[in-house]
Amino acid sequence: MNSTATGSHFDTSFQVIWPANAEFFASGLFFESFGGGFPAPAPISLAGVEIPQENWFQCVALYKWPDGLIETVGFCNWIRCGEVYLEGGLCVKGSFYKRLPREHWKECRTRGGVAQLMMEAGAARLNDLPAWFGYCGDKRALIVDRRVGFKDTAYPYLIAKWFKDLPEAEQDQLSAKIAQIGPF
Repeated sequence: MNSTATGSHFDTSFQVIWPANAEFFASGLFFESFGGGFPAPAPISLAGVEIPQENWFQCVALYKWPDGLIETVGFCNWIRCGEVYLEGGLCVKGSFYKRLPREHWKECRTRGGVAQLMMEAGAARLNDLPAWFGYCGDKRALIVDRRVGFKDTAYPYLIAKWFKDLPEAEQDQLSAKIAQIGPF
């Protein structure tokens, strides 16, 4: 397991891992958050783009409690679709923060929370394409998305995090192309 940061006791308890298929770790959390089946990596077609299974990237946030129990507390999914990544399925265990030891809660909060830590880990790893796109209709989630660099597009709920400085016309073209996919 690789820690997302170093230097504090929180860092020895909180880690982000990248399994090829996170279903074992995160299917329960995903169902609890969305009430649906887990997005297990598989070949798919999105807007005429064939996506092989190896274009899926999933991260899981784990927390090790003082008694040694390791709990899945977050999940996020990225799919490489052509020249961008589609980010989706981001969820955090609802009861996690209330149960954290106070010192860990304070540090986790200072660092932006589990969702932000997972997206920062994703940005360090999945930054080879011009952008990430996501769909977000939740006001609290949008606050975190904006902290990590997501911007609104011309399309409702479609947000983009730009890794390359593209001309506005190219950004608009990519946004229009992704908007055709619909919510993902």
